[in-house]
Amino acid sequence: MVLNETKMKRWKKILLIISSIILILVLSSGFLMYKFLTSLQPPKIEITENYISTNRDFINGVIIEKISVDSIGRNGLPAKYTVNYWTSCNMDHPKGKQPEPPDKIVFSERGKYWWIEKESDIQYIHKGLRRETVDGKKRLPFSVGLERLPTCPMEFEKEQWYFITVGDLQVTGIFFIIDKNGKKNQYFMSSGVSPI
Repeated sequence: MVLNETKMKRWKKILLIISSIILILVLSSGFLMYKFLTSLQPPKIEITENYISTNRDFINGVIIEKISVDSIGRNGLPAKYTVNYWTSCNMDHPKGKQPEPPDKIVFSERGKYWWIEKESDIQYIHKGLRRETVDGKKRLPFSVGLERLPTCPMEFEKEQWYFITVGDLQVTGIFFIIDKNGKKNQYFMSSGVSPI
């Protein structure tokens, strides 16, 4: 009788261990599946007058373009516009260390990043999910020779359109405007590119 009870206790322990292992495997595979599926989605980005934040990170920095709108598309967003000014937030990447890029950039505070700015005169047209310059030439802001600034040199103005790029392949950009009542409106433009 004592032998049967000992065997029963052993089997209960074995069953408990096996069910615990199965439960851990099921939960961890569910978590991994969740992480995989969320990595396929474009980043979530929040823009305010004071900061820009994401649920990922800003490893490639941020570019904010102040634009003059020439025409609005059927979707209510700028279809043709001229970039009059841009400012770029660039990340500090210390040598020999794995960079820890921020997930929030506060415009009026120093951080592990620096800013440059430049007047501009580049016309763009949006075609589907992408934008192209009117003259067909590819143009990117360059930081060579520009003064490094510790904080963002511009402030968002009411009723002024901005186009923001975040250095993520899944994002063409974000149109941003603060209306006359102070309400912030941002229009995320997915690129249609898969991260895989």
